[in-house]
Amino acid sequence: MVRVNLLPREVVDRRRFEQWYRYVFIGVIGLALIVLFAYAGLLLMSQQKNDELQALQEDTARYQSQADAFRVFETKEQELATREQAAQAALLGRINMGMLAEEVSLVLPDEVWLANFTASEVDGVALSGTTPRSASESIDIAYKSIAKMLVRLNELPSVGDVWLTTATSGEWGAWASGGATPLPVKVVSFQATGKIVTPPGSAATTPTTGN
Repeated sequence: MVRVNLLPREVVDRRRFEQWYRYVFIGVIGLALIVLFAYAGLLLMSQQKNDELQALQEDTARYQSQADAFRVFETKEQELATREQAAQAALLGRINMGMLAEEVSLVLPDEVWLANFTASEVDGVALSGTTPRSASESIDIAYKSIAKMLVRLNELPSVGDVWLTTATSGEWGAWASGGATPLPVKVVSFQATGKIVTPPGSAATTPTTGN
């Protein structure tokens, strides 16, 4: 059976367009719904991320506040460490004056008598005394005793640059011999100076404390 469409072509095209228009409208609505759901999903994810970021910021602020509270203890610890270093440096550079005097007394020749001995880390050491000489002996004997003293003092680890400043021949005191008339003792009086040597390993500078 053969169908013959007697409608004008314009009417046929319009009807055909009306049929496709329905599907196009449904497709547009579906696409709009997809875009709407996608936007809603992205908006929800963005809100969740913002909430997480705000929570992280609050945690960061709280931890920063706690860190600021403990920073004072860190500063105190650094100050204590600096002071400890300064104290250790001072102890390393400290000179035991009592031990130094004992060392000096141990190396002095028997024929050398000290009358005065001073020691200072700033001014160094200074000593004065006498050494006897016999009237029948050359005066060089007394100077040899003084030279021996200077050599021994320079060999001490805590003393250096010991030099003789003055040496004069004279008499000192009196020496009684039985009932005889007391006779003065012939001596050579001397004065010497030197420097105090800082122990090896001591710090050259003292650390300064921070603010």
